[in-house]
Parts: sequence; structure tokens; C-alpha cells
Amino acid sequence: MNANDFDLDFDFEKEYGSDAPKDESAQSVEDEFDLKSILGSKFTENSELFQTDSEYDGNFDYSDYPIPDEEPGEGDPSVPEQPENLSADDIAFPPEEPPMQDEEPEQSVRRPRPSRQPERPERPQADDESAPMPRRKKPISKLRQFKNETLPRLIAGLASLLILIFVVGAISRAVKNHRTQQGMQVAASEDAKTKAELEQEQVQTLLAQAAEQAAGYDYDGAIATLQSFGDTAKNAEISTRISEYQQAKSQLVAHNDPGAIPNLSFNVLIADPARAFSDKKLGGKYNMNFVTTDEFLKILEQLYANNYVLVDLDSFIAETDTNGTGTVTYSAKPLYLPDGKKPFMLTETMVNYFNYMIDGDGDGTPDKNGAGFASRLVLQNGEIKAEMVNASGETVVGDYDLVPILESFIAEHPDFCYQGSRAILAITGHEGVFGYRTNGSVITSKGQEYYDAQVSGAKEIVAALTEAGYRIACYTYSNVDYGAKNASEIQADLSNWTKEVAPIVGQVNTLVYAKSSDISSTGDYTGSKYNVLREAGFRYFITSGSSSSMKVSSEYVRQVRIEVTGTKMANAASMYASYFDAKSLLNSQRGSVPQS
Repeated sequence: MNANDFDLDFDFEKEYGSDAPKDESAQSVEDEFDLKSILGSKFTENSELFQTDSEYDGNFDYSDYPIPDEEPGEGDPSVPEQPENLSADDIAFPPEEPPMQDEEPEQSVRRPRPSRQPERPERPQADDESAPMPRRKKPISKLRQFKNETLPRLIAGLASLLILIFVVGAISRAVKNHRTQQGMQVAASEDAKTKAELEQEQVQTLLAQAAEQAAGYDYDGAIATLQSFGDTAKNAEISTRISEYQQAKSQLVAHNDPGAIPNLSFNVLIADPARAFSDKKLGGKYNMNFVTTDEFLKILEQLYANNYVLVDLDSFIAETDTNGTGTVTYSAKPLYLPDGKKPFMLTETMVNYFNYMIDGDGDGTPDKNGAGFASRLVLQNGEIKAEMVNASGETVVGDYDLVPILESFIAEHPDFCYQGSRAILAITGHEGVFGYRTNGSVITSKGQEYYDAQVSGAKEIVAALTEAGYRIACYTYSNVDYGAKNASEIQADLSNWTKEVAPIVGQVNTLVYAKSSDISSTGDYTGSKYNVLREAGFRYFITSGSSSSMKVSSEYVRQVRIEVTGTKMANAASMYASYFDAKSLLNSQRGSVPQS
């Protein structure tokens, strides 16, 4: 190919609408078209096609073809995709035009027909003319950059994270399994330890309970408690204790004569002897008929030292329903105590705390001008105590009467009572019970609300006394002499008891005669009076005398109690010689005690 092959008469105006003159030099053509940059490095200056005059070299103006900031995106239909390695054979030139007949052909380079395709901007040539022109790379889109760079890193990081999680999870599961196994081993060890500890606690509880029962001479109960453990042979301590209790039981001595069991009877106790004995109206009576709290405590101590054991009627009286009809028959039964121990009973009468004992100004409320007696029984932290108003006018709670003193003494000396025995508490009803004004007359004087509160308090105390083992008895409703009353009068008195007292204390079967009375001088109960008392539910009848005695019939039991008073302790001390030394324990504030 030579320069004549190019048609110099190419009509630019026809093709591009340009006003360029037709005789423009070939240098202008070379300025507008750099075929080497278009055709690529495959065509060098040594190629026959590009053997041109030197006037065309290096004069192309790149400013006429500025390079755009961004190339069209991939797949843009407006820009045809150019192959990277383009050869001369791959270039499609437009068909040649026939030469102009009216003009002389000029020797010049044939100018190629421009392509209809959009022109690609030229890249600047390298300093070395012989070096191929570097191809401008298209800018990488954000999406492709994300796919090529960020996404692989994310995938790699995620994979690493998953691997790490798997490894950590595997390690964690291994550690957890190890700890679980250790925990199971520890739990098994602790479980075995816990079972042993629980078993030991059970053993100690049973031993303590049995010891308490044995202290009260209930050896059968103690043995049964220990045998509830099961296989007693597994525990040496239980086996040993059972043997000890069996041995102690075999050495018990029977007491077959209930009449030989004394019943020592007291009125409510004087808590403040100074006020009681100095009372202008009744001081002498108090000195004669009552015992002080300190004297009573000394009596208990001497009784305990003399091997006396507190018992109750249930300890030696058997009640039997022989035919199953509810008709009970009574009989004596042996009472078993260790050799040398002696049974006795306790009774307290008038456990009402009458107003004349506690109310100095007559307003019906305990005050400091009272005679120094407790005013009522109360519960303090679950324990039965006595409340009183002291000489300073303060209401105090403590061991101010027989019940709380006895409870404290038994707590210190559990072997003082036989199988939970307690005293008989005999009450009237005309001024309420146990210091609570439950008699119907207070409704008129103090109102229904006051009465209801008194009844509630009385019931609470009755429940506590019953639970502790005390036997509540009737001392007649109005503190009257039933021996001097006929059957109708007795019936009337008991009607009030049934109306006002029975709803609070429940049904009672024991009557303690007031004023040292009895309905029979012989002790044989028959007749209308007896029928009234029996109809009222009484089966145990307790009178008073100078020595103990008892009659047990199939229908009833009659006992004689021994009253303990100031006069008798001071002037007839010998009657208590078998039980305690009366003169040694007399309160010094008594002075001279009148005889009855």
C-alpha cells in the first residue's frame, strides 16, 4: 500500500458537515486522525501502510479530544465494545470513492473514512514513540469493587468467625461436659452427705423427743418414738437408748392405791405480799387463806427434793366404754414410777382474779391499789404468763401465779411431772374466767364490744391451758356451798354455768366443791343432788379435808384434796410434813398468822 491509495477528494462536508477547504494539507488530516493510536501497537512505523512524510509526525492536538471522566458502563448499547488486540485486518474501512476527474490527484496519504461509531478518545503517547500506547482501564464500579474486594473479605471473615464459633462451642461443650461430670460427682457426694446428715438430724430429733418422754416416765412412748426410725440396728445410739429405756421400764414400781395420792390445793397466789397483808379490809383473810408466790415456789422445790412427781387423774383412773354405747365406767389402774418416786396432784381454785383482789377504786379495772394479785392469765411469746398491776401502777407480765410458776419449774425439771401431767384449775363464772370478764352482766355495763373481746381472750387462754395439759374444773358458778343447797338451787347455779362458762371452756367433767362442801357426808352419791350433777356431766368430784382419800366407783370418782393455807402452814405445819417443811418457807411479811 502507498500514499496514492488514499482518495484526496474525500468530501468532508458531505460526511461531517465541515467547512474545511478541500485543498487542506495532509498535516491537518494527521492532526485529526492518529491511525497508530487507533489501530494499536500491532502497526508500527515500519509498516508499509504508515510510511508517511515527516510533516505529519507529532502534531496531533489532544485537546480537541478530551478524555471523559468516566467511560460508559459495561453493556452500554450506545458504545460498541472494542476488542483489546485489534489488527489491521480487523478494521473495516469504508468503500473507496472514485477519483475526481476534474482535479489533478495529489500525492498524499489516503485518508480513511471515519467510522459511524462514536469516536474513542485518544490516549497520550509514551515518550518512546516506538512503545505501544497503554490502554486506559475502565474505572471499577462500586458494585464490582464490593464484589472483588469487600465481599471476599467479608466471606473470609464470616468463615473465620463461624470456624471460631464452632471451635469455641466445641471447647465450651467439652468444658461444660467436664463440669457437668464433676457436678454430678460432687452432687452425688453431697447427696450422700446430705442423706447422712439428714439421717443424723432425724436421729438426734428422735433421741431428744424420746429423752423428754423418758424424763416424764413414759418409757413405752420413748421406745415407740425410737422404733419409728425403722431399722434401729443400723444406729448404735438408738439401739443403746432403747435398751436403756427397756431396762428402766423393767424397774418401775406400781402404785395401786389412788387414795394414797395427795392432792395439794391452793387458792390463787399472792404476788405482792406487802400490799396483800396490809390491805385494810381483807389483809387478815389473805394472810389466813392464801399462799404467796415465793412460798409456792419453795413448796415445789421441796416436793421435788422429796422425790414427788406431779400426776393427774388420768394417770391412775381408767375410763372404759365396755359396751360401745358411750356409757363410761371408771376404775383405778396402776401408776408406774421409778423406785422411790411418789405421786401427788395439784389444784388451784378461784382462778378468776376477782375484782375485790385487783381493783382498789371499784371501777372494774385493775390498779395499783389492788391487793397484789395477778389480774389475768395471758400469752407471751407462746408461753402462759400472768399479768398484774404493780405498786407503781405499771402493768407487768411474769410468773405471778401458779400456772406460770409451775410451767417454768417443769421446764427446768422435766422429770417433775408424769407424762405431761399438770394441775386442776377450778373456776367460777359470776365474774368471768381466768381474769376475763365473760359474765353476761358486763354487756350492760361495758358494752357488747368489750364483752366480745373478753370472750376472745378467754378462749385463747383456755386453748393454751388445755394444750399444756391442765384440767379445767367447775368451782360452781357463784362460789356457793352445794352441800347447803337443794337440787333446784344447784340446778339454777349450773344453768348459769352452762349459759356463760361452758361456751368458753367447753364441757367439763370435774367439780371442785366450793367452801369445803360436799353433797354427801359419807362419800356415797345418790339422790336428787347427785342426779342434777350427773346430768350436768360431772363424773369427778373433789372435796376438801385434812388428809388424802379417794373412792372409785363405776359411775364416778370422789377425791379429798388437802388445802394449803397460811393459817395451816403456820399453825398446823405437821399436816404437810410428808410433803414439805411449811414453817421453813413462810414469808416473813406474814407476821403472826391468825388461826381459823
